[in-house]
Amino acid sequence: MAIFAGFVGIDRYQDPHIRDLAGAKRDAIALWALLSDSIQDLSATILLDDNASLDNINDLLAKTLDAATVDDIAIITFAGHGTKDHRLVCADSNFSILAATTIGMADLAARFRSSKARVVICILDCCFSGGAPARVLEDSVILRALDPKLDEVGGKGRILISASNVDEPALEDPKTRHGLFTKALIECLQKAAAPVNILAVINETIPLVRAAAARFGRTQTPVLFGYVEGEMSLPKILAGNNFMAAFPESFGEKISSNFQDLTKYGIDQGVIELWKNQFAAGLNSLQMAAINDHGVLLGNSLLVVAPTSAGKTFVGELASIKAIQQGEKAVFLLPYKALVNEKYDDFQALYGDQIGLRVVRCSGDWQDQTSAIIKGKYDIAFFTYETFLNLSLIYPHLLNQTGLIVLDEGQFITDSHRGIVVELLLTNIVSVRKRGIHPQVLVLSAVIGNINGFEKWLDSGVLQTSERPVPLIEGVLDRRGVLQQKDVDNNVSLIQLVSQDQIFVRRSEPSSQDMIVPLVRQLVSQGEKVIVFRNNRGSTAGCAEYLANELDLPAAQGVIDLLPQVDPSSTSQRLVRCLGGGTAFHTADLKREERSVVENAFRKPNSSVHVLVATSTIAAGVNTPASTVIIVETNFPGKIRTPYSVATYKNMAGRAGRLGYEKQGRTIMLADSAVQREQLFRKYVQGSPEPFSSSFDPNHPETWMIRLLAQVDKIGRSQAIDLVANTYGGFLKNLFDANWQPRFQAQIAVLIRRMEKDGLIDDLGTDQIQLSMLGHACGQSPLSLNSALRLVEMLNRLGGNNVSAMRLMALVQALQEQDDDYTPLGRGRLESSRPSEVTSKYGAQITGALQHQARTDEIYYARCKRALILYDWTNGVSLEDIEKAYTPNPFSPVGHGDIRGYADATRFYIGSASRIAAILFPGMGPTEVDIDNLLTRLDIGLPSDALQLIKIPITLVRGEYLALYNANAKTIEEIRTMSEERLSKLVGETRAKQLLVAVHKKEP
Repeated sequence: MAIFAGFVGIDRYQDPHIRDLAGAKRDAIALWALLSDSIQDLSATILLDDNASLDNINDLLAKTLDAATVDDIAIITFAGHGTKDHRLVCADSNFSILAATTIGMADLAARFRSSKARVVICILDCCFSGGAPARVLEDSVILRALDPKLDEVGGKGRILISASNVDEPALEDPKTRHGLFTKALIECLQKAAAPVNILAVINETIPLVRAAAARFGRTQTPVLFGYVEGEMSLPKILAGNNFMAAFPESFGEKISSNFQDLTKYGIDQGVIELWKNQFAAGLNSLQMAAINDHGVLLGNSLLVVAPTSAGKTFVGELASIKAIQQGEKAVFLLPYKALVNEKYDDFQALYGDQIGLRVVRCSGDWQDQTSAIIKGKYDIAFFTYETFLNLSLIYPHLLNQTGLIVLDEGQFITDSHRGIVVELLLTNIVSVRKRGIHPQVLVLSAVIGNINGFEKWLDSGVLQTSERPVPLIEGVLDRRGVLQQKDVDNNVSLIQLVSQDQIFVRRSEPSSQDMIVPLVRQLVSQGEKVIVFRNNRGSTAGCAEYLANELDLPAAQGVIDLLPQVDPSSTSQRLVRCLGGGTAFHTADLKREERSVVENAFRKPNSSVHVLVATSTIAAGVNTPASTVIIVETNFPGKIRTPYSVATYKNMAGRAGRLGYEKQGRTIMLADSAVQREQLFRKYVQGSPEPFSSSFDPNHPETWMIRLLAQVDKIGRSQAIDLVANTYGGFLKNLFDANWQPRFQAQIAVLIRRMEKDGLIDDLGTDQIQLSMLGHACGQSPLSLNSALRLVEMLNRLGGNNVSAMRLMALVQALQEQDDDYTPLGRGRLESSRPSEVTSKYGAQITGALQHQARTDEIYYARCKRALILYDWTNGVSLEDIEKAYTPNPFSPVGHGDIRGYADATRFYIGSASRIAAILFPGMGPTEVDIDNLLTRLDIGLPSDALQLIKIPITLVRGEYLALYNANAKTIEEIRTMSEERLSKLVGETRAKQLLVAVHKKEP
């Protein structure tokens, strides 16, 4: 007797309309490996992903079924999508013509009947009914009546085993990374005693699958069609070399610093070679500990707390490659859009271009690849915290298809503004575990104090270290030039770092400039690269400018040449002046392209940019290491100055020390006196970072409650408190106060009644409640509840016929979140004229609406001013003209950072605002197309009739788009007619050549 077998597993589908899977390929590999290891002389063929085309599957069926004789057994396994009318979807199936590009049960039945094999076994781990995370092709366009029933495939000597009944889903389990049925089959095959009775094994899987499906709140029951006379058995099934090679994580291996050891975990050799070239020293102690001691390559969740440059980000990188090679998807969550774009570019260059992985991003840009993410057409995705939370609530299957979530800069959970987003998205991940969804979670945090039970709430391991690859010397310098410092062995000393006669008053009164200039001059003369941290945009650019004038450094002309040359802002011109003196600055007033040029220039070892002056945001993950970091201020600006936390200081200090170039780094804080020097030294240098904490405020639970309700379908009134208890804040409350829930229960009950009154909650009877459509729109939005309700009131006053996309953009400026933002205002008649300008551009109704809940004239004028700035920005007014029109005085300028900040915030909120408007006024107001166009206009700063330009195959900067637009070149066709000389005058010689190649689709 011979055994012929064919195995098919498809995770990736070529048609963009067919959702990708996560475990089908893994299913096929596991069954092939087990049977190949256990059955001597097995004749086996395996088809995976692209190889599993319609033609190749038909060839496999012919090869397997036709080759078998009357004494043989033929085994066919298929893991992938099924359609609702009982057809198997191939890797190259076409969604629009499924009947012609899939395999129906009639074809399969005919092949089974014609085979001479004594026994034919067909195992289908797909389904013909259900949705995500089920293996069914949703919205199949063929009528169910066209195909025969499954039982027609079975018969004497012909066994069909389906993972689920015809009206049930066949589920994938993200934790085990297998279909529920195949996972149970693998387990039962290995447990069975020899000889292995196939039918008995199948019967044993049925209750296991039912129980596993129940964890998802679903019903799945495998069914068997056909029969065999006499016993049908296989030899003992054992995991051997093939299985160990395919699933090395099942056996756990210790590794050294040598990247080659990662082959024990199945890491592809091509990736290992990339890492060898990138990190000549190999894996460091932190990364080895994550693998050897905490099982990060075995799918274990982990909290990693380590200083900047300790290598924790690469721990996430290691885990992501492992997850992808297992057929899973990896998600990276980052705090800022700039970080998303930086990491996307890095990973695309390394893993996309060189390895062929599909790298996507979603940060709120017009270039977001949201459709690919929803359909699972990616391997690695980068999100901001907010975009991931919003998408995972609107499309819950995103968590089903995700195998790994890496949350970088996890210390943001303590942030008073961003902490709620981090905690809610982690709460959602913790909650879905009850439904059997278990993505691996890695939280990477900069230095923090007491972990405070965070890892217990997250149910993860913890890896915490204070070791840095480059040791750090920390100190505080006073105006006498005396540095009080702590060395790498924690010894404290006083040294005369700067000669006292070099520190003198350089302006009309003493200032930090008196110390910064001689200190930076001394450091740069010693060959150091220096970062100076300032606490606001104005002092940052000003500091870089006076250092450029004082240090007498050579110009960074090569960097200047890389800057965008069109549509300059006043800040752009200041940057050029600074670069002319070998310095640069990094603030939100720079354009994205300018920031990127500055970052790339500074991180180069032999860069002509010796000094970078930056605001504190660059400390959160942007790769700009320096020899020495100087921290000038110790508080955030504002009406109430908030002191830096110790953790904030440590993260800034962590930028010091260039790995591979220096034996140690140094950070220097500035103090006005010896007394202040001693105070700062004790607080920051010798102090311990603050503990992990929650930003949950029990006195204001309304926003938390509506967002938590948006994570569930329905819930009992009395159980609503459990949603809060499931958060990290609730975990801490339970940890330290066992009686807080009963006390808080009454407050939650009052809040729910208020939400019902506001139309946010529907009463379902029998103590059950759920969010209404309006409630869901508010709960899935990034708005606070009070702000969302303010928007509802404004929209109701305006009326559906009066809501356009542009008017909605103006209304967003009256949200509390926007009121809390800073808007430079002047005095007198200049600002009081803003309402009449709003009337001329938006209409009198908007002018009146912007007065809603404005407590003062200043708040009202600021709303009007933001609306006007955005009107000009989205209509292509130059940056220089916008800055001039709205800057009230030289001390309160409106810069590019303000304009970009208003535009980004509006983009962030307007999607939710339009959804709320659509619910209030069905069939009225702006369309999705209107909103999408406005989102793009806000992002790039273009008029609506210039949007055809973004179809150019290369991405331009705003000034280049506007130069073309203002020259009446608004389409690709119009650009094709322009000469290179004409284009060069508009966008520069280099860009002109690139444009001509792009629009004519010629090879460069």
